[in-house]
Amino acid sequence: MGEEYIYQNIISMRIGIVVNIDTVTLLPYLTEPADKELVNKYCSPNGAPAVNTLILSFLKHGHFLRIFTNAKKTFNIKTPQVEIYAIETYNKYPIKYLWGGFITAERLKNLMCDKLDDLDTLHAHWTYEYAYAASFYEKKLPVFCTIRDYAAYIWKIESWKNKISRIFKQIMNDVVIKHKHMHFIANSPYTAHIAKNIYKKDIPIIPNSIKDSFIKQGEHIYPKEFTLVCISSSNDKRKNIISLLKAFKLFRHKHQIGTLQLIGSPFIAEDSLIKRWKEKELLDNVELIGRLPHNDIISYLDNCSIFITPSLEETFGNTLLESIVRKVPTIGGINSGAVPYVLHHGEAGFLCDVSKPECIFQTIEDLFLNPKKAKEKAEKGYKIIISEYSESIVCQKHIDLYKTYL
Repeated sequence: MGEEYIYQNIISMRIGIVVNIDTVTLLPYLTEPADKELVNKYCSPNGAPAVNTLILSFLKHGHFLRIFTNAKKTFNIKTPQVEIYAIETYNKYPIKYLWGGFITAERLKNLMCDKLDDLDTLHAHWTYEYAYAASFYEKKLPVFCTIRDYAAYIWKIESWKNKISRIFKQIMNDVVIKHKHMHFIANSPYTAHIAKNIYKKDIPIIPNSIKDSFIKQGEHIYPKEFTLVCISSSNDKRKNIISLLKAFKLFRHKHQIGTLQLIGSPFIAEDSLIKRWKEKELLDNVELIGRLPHNDIISYLDNCSIFITPSLEETFGNTLLESIVRKVPTIGGINSGAVPYVLHHGEAGFLCDVSKPECIFQTIEDLFLNPKKAKEKAEKGYKIIISEYSESIVCQKHIDLYKTYL
């Protein structure tokens, strides 16, 4: 295993990361124009800010990273502090939606085989192809896996068409979880509870972190027009956007004001589901923003009145952290997995039954009619979140855990 070495007066570790990362976030650590061009051209965005933030915090605190990921095309980049080994994702239809994950995992496994000897640890994220590939080396060095979703729940709520592809992910998840020498991490008590009840594993909890650049320093200035923001990387039953739209329609009907902005890759006018929403008159004063670069989200949060996550289930919910540290009043589901934990059971945000549009409407209306109440809760939530979920705190928790197995 790699020896610890001194970097900027701190003890640094050599960490392998196996995950789909937005490699463009690593541009500040690349100096060669050719390397930057590769990253910009072949990056395969992952929509997972929690992982990107963790990786950047490792680099920020002087640790060496060797990242094994996937991209639109295979490429390698080496710098003194970070190395990127990207393999082309298997994309042949329809195999990619079936056992394509196993093919990608095999490519990742082969990619890593001669690149681990000088590392202290290897850390995979999610219990699918990345963890499956890493599991082959669990006797070579300490291998960690952060459980970031509940595979069985997702399969349960998927459409019959998507269930077919999810079966293969479920198989991969079950194989990974059974590995006795892999060290698992839960990103919330909700995830840890699932691991204990379903997988019979007691595992430590390390929450997601919030980027320092997202933390607002001044006061949140509320817009003149009442504006709600919702961010989601998918548009399935679990994300429950339809209930939010129905609640917003009730609000508009009663108060005749307000705008709802939907941010994320699914929210484009050409999408078939969006077209059906329009036919049902659910898009009155709804702005479809679509996918944004992660840092661009800040301007939308800074110009909204309320942030809301109507998800029926989340194993964490990073968008909640992001809205709270911008001092925006935040609403989430009282029965939505880890959401109550992130919102400190109502101390850092507002909880309601998001399965019922009427309850969402009533909560939105309450904050609309009581702006002082909304602002006070937002200020309290801000103090709580920055004290527990900052980059440096969560980064150090990972380092401390790694060291217990060295």
